[in-house]
Amino acid sequence: MGSNALYSLIEKTKLLFPSLTKRVSMLRNAFKSLPRLHRKLLPILSLIVIVLLLIPSTDTMNPSNASTNERKSITLTIAPTQNVANKAGLEQGPTSNTPQPVAIKVLDPENIDGEWRAHVIRKGDSVYRIFRQYDIPSAVLHALIAVPTPQRYITQVQPGQVMSFYISTAGKLIQLRITDADSAPTLFALREDGSYIYR
Repeated sequence: MGSNALYSLIEKTKLLFPSLTKRVSMLRNAFKSLPRLHRKLLPILSLIVIVLLLIPSTDTMNPSNASTNERKSITLTIAPTQNVANKAGLEQGPTSNTPQPVAIKVLDPENIDGEWRAHVIRKGDSVYRIFRQYDIPSAVLHALIAVPTPQRYITQVQPGQVMSFYISTAGKLIQLRITDADSAPTLFALREDGSYIYR
């Protein structure tokens, strides 16, 4: 008799909540697709998780750890700290212990085998085409454009200016001079580390 009542309750639930029954059947199918060992362990693990959630933590059981609304003042002492390197620098004297920047040597065309090549800029010339004409890689052109200068000397060349390249026998651009009839020449030089500098 009791089983009939339970069966009718289940049938009524299925009619009232069709989406719930679909989800339950999906869960049942997923559970059946698990390996046998997992099907045995899953109820045990579920029970353990529920028990752990229901057991109160030790902080809530201990009344001394319970938070109060009282304000507590904490004294804060700040002492100057220095690491060993800073202490060593202070003992030596007032000089800074930061290393002095190392000057990177600029390559001198007089000490490098190569030759000067000059190009008079005409109307319609592009710097990229000029560099390609003298077999200078575009990476060098980009490095020269990236050098900080007061004006855009390379990208804003004018007709009548002369670009002089000192190219080593190995094919490296050692110096670039841009001369103008009205002003002093602009000079870019190669340094030992492979970077260019404006002079």
